[in-house]
Amino acid sequence: MTKITAIDGGDGMPPEPDWSTTYTDVFDLALAHETWGQVTREMKEAGTLAVVNGHAIQRLVNFRIIYERAARTAAEQGAVIKAKKSGVLQYSPHWIVARQASDTMRALEADLGISPLRRSKAGKAMKRAAAKPSDKYLGRKDQI
Repeated sequence: MTKITAIDGGDGMPPEPDWSTTYTDVFDLALAHETWGQVTREMKEAGTLAVVNGHAIQRLVNFRIIYERAARTAAEQGAVIKAKKSGVLQYSPHWIVARQASDTMRALEADLGISPLRRSKAGKAMKRAAAKPSDKYLGRKDQI
């Protein structure tokens, strides 16, 4: 006989990762926890949250931290900097990383149904009522 053990996340809420295994900076830890909470609350309210979304939400959180770090440095140094050896103007690597992280976050938000454009398109999972014999008689096509 197999013993069944309940695990966190069984109610449709994916378990929050232990961010301290990835980040040591207190601001990154706080941002990870805050972002996870915001995303999961919004998805739960929209009826789109499921345990299977956990990895995608985790990737979104990670890219948000990458974006914030890179964007902060790019804001301080500028999007265009001089190359150290040649002095030629070039895009800041931090600006490039921030832009790529932003693109990735946008795609993940769309996949999760939390971007402003996708919110209205990501409908709740619809539960269909069981058809009754009277539905066929009354011609209720949505119930047949």
